[in-house]
Amino acid sequence: MISPFPDPIMPKAHLLAAVFFLLAFMNQAAASEQPVKNNNLTSEYLLKQELLLNQLIVNIHLLQIDFLNKKARENMQDNLALLNQSIPALPEQSRDQETSKLLSSTLALWPIISRHAAWMADLPTYSRPPEASTLLLALAKLDRKLLLLRQKMLTRYPHRNQKLGFLEQALLMQRLSREYLSLTLSEMKEEKTASGRLQLQTLARHFEQKLEKLEKQFGDHAHAAQPIKQAQAAWNFIKVGIEQFPGKPVPEMVARYGNTIVSRMTSAHQMF
Repeated sequence: MISPFPDPIMPKAHLLAAVFFLLAFMNQAAASEQPVKNNNLTSEYLLKQELLLNQLIVNIHLLQIDFLNKKARENMQDNLALLNQSIPALPEQSRDQETSKLLSSTLALWPIISRHAAWMADLPTYSRPPEASTLLLALAKLDRKLLLLRQKMLTRYPHRNQKLGFLEQALLMQRLSREYLSLTLSEMKEEKTASGRLQLQTLARHFEQKLEKLEKQFGDHAHAAQPIKQAQAAWNFIKVGIEQFPGKPVPEMVARYGNTIVSRMTSAHQMF
């Protein structure tokens, strides 16, 4: 008797072809999800990771100051999405043993930080702000490792690092915002901040001196002059608030105009 249903057993050749096709598709999908390894380890690439990492720290501080801050939560998630691609894309090894150790520890530390930060960003807004000191310590440790890696690249290839002044200024602004927000949190908790205040003022003076230097150097440049002037205007807007700390705290303003300065410095960098 002939069955009305087709034979459930696929011909062997067709089965093998289907399996090979499925394996190829799975490998392609897996490859598309994995970050592409960056074998050209440069100080510019590392500097951009430092910028993203410090931006993440700024948004964590903002979220701790106000856990209902929707914009900070969204920015934090965006930072994580970018860092989840760029940090794992760092090479795993280098010809220099010390650099290899730094790379290895950086790559090992990031997934732990990423999971913790993602958990915090996904908490409901009605939750109590979680304790973030452990996460912030891990982020500071990772930030230090990226700095050490960049310093190694600066020493090894000094000729490649002549046009990073704008990105370095952007990073200085991120560190300044980070310090201001951290001190604001400490003041809210009634913790001692005397040494932190001194460091904040030192950072502010250093930032202003470097910005003035950039303005003198590129103030007449056809393209870079405009973003430098915009950065200077943004700095003038928050300078007093930073200098008068711990007067009336303005964390949102410092973070917002700090981001404007970072954006303008990044734009100026792209013109060279």
